Amino acid sequence: QKYAVPNTPIVVPQQLQRYGLSEIVNHLLGNEKPVPFDFLAEGQFLRTSIAEYLKQNGQSAENILTLEYVESMLPPTEIASYSHDDWISSVAAASSDAFVVGSYDGVVRLWNTQSECVAELRGHDLAVKSVAAASPQGKSKVEFISASQDCTAVAWGTKRGQQKALYAARGHTGSIDAVAINPSNTHFVTASADSTIRFWSLAPPKQSEDEMLDDAAAAGPSSKKRKGANAQTMTKAAVGTLTGHVGAATSVCFNKDQESQVFSGGWDHSLRAWDVATGVNLSTHLCDKVVLDADYSSHSRLVATGHADRSVRLWDPRAEEGAVVKLRLASHRGFVTSVAWAPDSAYMLASASHDGTIKVWDIRSRPPLYTVYPSDAKDKGKKLLALDWHKSLLLAGGESGSLRIHSFNGQEEAAE
Repeated sequence: QKYAVPNTPIVVPQQLQRYGLSEIVNHLLGNEKPVPFDFLAEGQFLRTSIAEYLKQNGQSAENILTLEYVESMLPPTEIASYSHDDWISSVAAASSDAFVVGSYDGVVRLWNTQSECVAELRGHDLAVKSVAAASPQGKSKVEFISASQDCTAVAWGTKRGQQKALYAARGHTGSIDAVAINPSNTHFVTASADSTIRFWSLAPPKQSEDEMLDDAAAAGPSSKKRKGANAQTMTKAAVGTLTGHVGAATSVCFNKDQESQVFSGGWDHSLRAWDVATGVNLSTHLCDKVVLDADYSSHSRLVATGHADRSVRLWDPRAEEGAVVKLRLASHRGFVTSVAWAPDSAYMLASASHDGTIKVWDIRSRPPLYTVYPSDAKDKGKKLLALDWHKSLLLAGGESGSLRIHSFNGQEEAAE
């Protein structure tokens, strides 16, 4: 309601585009300082003149055209960059001033907004492939989880003022490439190169659960014979295993509206929905290319996926067969390795790519709103592998070892 104007038709010149329309709205609002607006017709951003829009859509200038408008979003600005010695594989914001970074050197690092690396956590023998932070609203001894090529996922928490490994989730027989924690902080899921999705309780076990591991995992070294960074860490066994993917499972996320449901993607070009309580594969939807990442929005109720064909796809998991992919967004020039929905919008999402750029999308417009290039010369042209969107912060990292932190304003709700 902040920018609402009287809902009465007005006559405007057909050659007007968004800047001219913005002047009219600012005049109607009596704004001394003009506010830039974007305009939507039939739910899509107006990127031409009114006359061109009417011509493209076969509409008469005699008809009343209803336009919605939203405050234009300023482009993201890079506010900080933190250097690492090796490639960054994953990043998660635990809060607005605490960032968890997983790296190919096998180390998990915690950063604050003062450019300080406050902790370097060594709990893996091989590269860390994914990190996930627990929701700050929920009560949990586990603060974040790191997943690795060493087939384990380590849960971290604070003990006597220091970050410690609380347990190692064991059972996968291949690299764990994705991990996600549910909003209630009760469970987490992992996706692995062994083609399975595993479902785990988040709470630390009271005693090591080595004897509960399935046959394949139990065939590995016993707790007494294990060697490596987390050899002495207490073992956590999975609650359930979801099988169905052919080849590596690369991505996994929770349905935030229905936490018993998860979505996963993989090398088999499929996006699958699962009921983790029963282990049932609820649906399998196929596309043309490998799925590299997935994220669910509780606002749009859509799943966004990044792909090897340089595209972002939006899926409606509620749709019937044949109409599941609602939109394909193409602008990147390399693999789309990571996607993240805006936390408070049904329309905004971001994607990171091997082309070294972040693209910010509004799904009401086919072209991206903004393409974000690195400000530092050493980052240009370097592959991006990780992305997270937390409140007004957009975090990204990859081949250059730089954790890039961007800030931008949000958007108001649409008005007519």
